[in-house]
Amino acid sequence: MSSYFNKIFKPCINEIHNLIPGHKGIGAYARVARDLILPGRAVFQDIVVILTTRCSLNCKNCNNLMPLYDKPYHLDTDTVIADILKLLENVDTIIKFGLLGGEPLIYPELGRVLQVVLESPKVMFADITTNATVLPDSSLLKLMRHPKMFVEISNYGVKTQKVQDFAALMRENGIRHTVDKATSWVAPGGTEQRGKSREQLEKEYNACYSSRYCRTMLNGKLYLCARGAHLCDLGYMKSEHDVFDVRNTPSGPGFREGMKRFYLSDYAEACNYCDHALGKKVKPGEQLKRK
Repeated sequence: MSSYFNKIFKPCINEIHNLIPGHKGIGAYARVARDLILPGRAVFQDIVVILTTRCSLNCKNCNNLMPLYDKPYHLDTDTVIADILKLLENVDTIIKFGLLGGEPLIYPELGRVLQVVLESPKVMFADITTNATVLPDSSLLKLMRHPKMFVEISNYGVKTQKVQDFAALMRENGIRHTVDKATSWVAPGGTEQRGKSREQLEKEYNACYSSRYCRTMLNGKLYLCARGAHLCDLGYMKSEHDVFDVRNTPSGPGFREGMKRFYLSDYAEACNYCDHALGKKVKPGEQLKRK
């Protein structure tokens, strides 16, 4: 029960608190509290879907390993939507549903995927995280005005970023957003296995943001963290433990219970390929030369 409270219940309540300003949204709290308490219900706090491994930046210490893709790619839109619909079919509520890359604004059919997410009554809030190198067009701005919508603008201080212009567009169109100015990053290190003990993996994972938030879906599979998703996609890691297969798990009660067990994982094998626990600070957004 303590694991459920710490990894699902409390993060769900915190997510609502962070996304609804002031003391409004009593109905949202009540809805989520009901889903969290009633047996057989399934509510999850934060899921991110990767749309592309192409990025408009080439950051040296990218946690998601974008510079290591020799052939970065856009995911097929019909398949992405089918995976999202399969996931939504088998849950009652997802508090924050994020779309990510790479850089999501270079994904050709971002608007089409976003509309599916916004139209689902099971999604309370939709989120896009962008590096603000590409400005949204008028059709995307129209979608972003939806009351569910929230945009996170990452400011790394890179010259090609258009952070001020992007934020101005958000204000002009009444779109909820934040500008996150990074003063440093924590270096994730290389892709080699570290040889950590199970005890160390548990300690590091349970101290990490990823143990409470931000499960990542890539190619129809949910991963315990975004770095792990890309480690597997690039072939640096193989893991059955860190993965829940949305695409190939039959719909029904077993799907829900499987997702809950996945969320309650007490360690992640991806921590064996990560140095975040060391806390080494590096300059954010440092750019590598393109190959």
